[in-house]
Amino acid sequence: MAKCCIGIDLGGTFTKFIAVGEDRRAGKPLQLPTPSNKGAEGVAAQIAAGVRQVVSSSGLAAEDVLGVGIGSPGPLKISQGIVVATPNIPGMENAPLVKMVSERLGIPAALENDANAAALGEYLCGAGRGGDMVLLTLGTGVGSGIVLDGRILHGRHEMGAELGHMIIVPGGELCGCGQRGCLEQYASATFMARRTARRIREEGVASSLSKVLQKKGEIDARDINEARRAGDKLAAEMWDGAIRCLAQGCVDLCRVFDPDRIVLSGGMTKAGDDLMAPLKKHFKELDWKLMPTPTDIAIASLGSDAGSVGAAGVAWQAFGGA
Repeated sequence: MAKCCIGIDLGGTFTKFIAVGEDRRAGKPLQLPTPSNKGAEGVAAQIAAGVRQVVSSSGLAAEDVLGVGIGSPGPLKISQGIVVATPNIPGMENAPLVKMVSERLGIPAALENDANAAALGEYLCGAGRGGDMVLLTLGTGVGSGIVLDGRILHGRHEMGAELGHMIIVPGGELCGCGQRGCLEQYASATFMARRTARRIREEGVASSLSKVLQKKGEIDARDINEARRAGDKLAAEMWDGAIRCLAQGCVDLCRVFDPDRIVLSGGMTKAGDDLMAPLKKHFKELDWKLMPTPTDIAIASLGSDAGSVGAAGVAWQAFGGA
């Protein structure tokens, strides 16, 4: 590997590092624990240590590294390099993380939202390669990132691409953002499971999942899909309803952005055809009838490396002329 940029995916539990060369080939990933009680100084020190370890293990010289990109949960002030706060890392309030890391390493750094970085990773090296794309992550909520003409869309106020908070059910479920009826309340793995459990506990709906609730105290999307496959009526209703809401969101994205591809990632994608077959069916039913929509819907291919690869891509665009 000649010249490279190093991508960092900052998470609440682990921080992941990867070097990406100008040929878009990624090196061996590194994972280190994220300091949980040392605040911004501890996080910046760990990031610097991880970058040095990647440089050493890859046989690079310090001058081979053009810069580093940091994908972080937010909210962020991206253009200023500031982490406003992080939900799972204490002591990061208004942290000038770019400055802190750059000063420790003596090389430039750039900041990006972690979901945006994952989207860029899939665009550069994964399932979204070669065209405008939207990434939806179906997990705790619905994360998202938009790449148009090879660049991440931030919006005028750096608050864009919050697609999980499109309102699809006016007056619907209360979301943590303060709105009602957000897409993530209806299409994410976590909230589908919570709504299913609520129907069993509070409405008394009969379901084989009641035994799972009694045993584990909770259910997840995998439990719902397994019960659906076994013929459980409630599970089938909740699974299909969530996927129909996801299809509605995808149709809306096509009307606004007309992307080449919508890429799905996160835990629900492990269901494979159990997700994709009904999703494409509902998409076809909900889509406009004026003409066929050419946008493809696919499952992400980079897995847990998408964020760090995309963060390296952010650095390439900022410091490598990419």
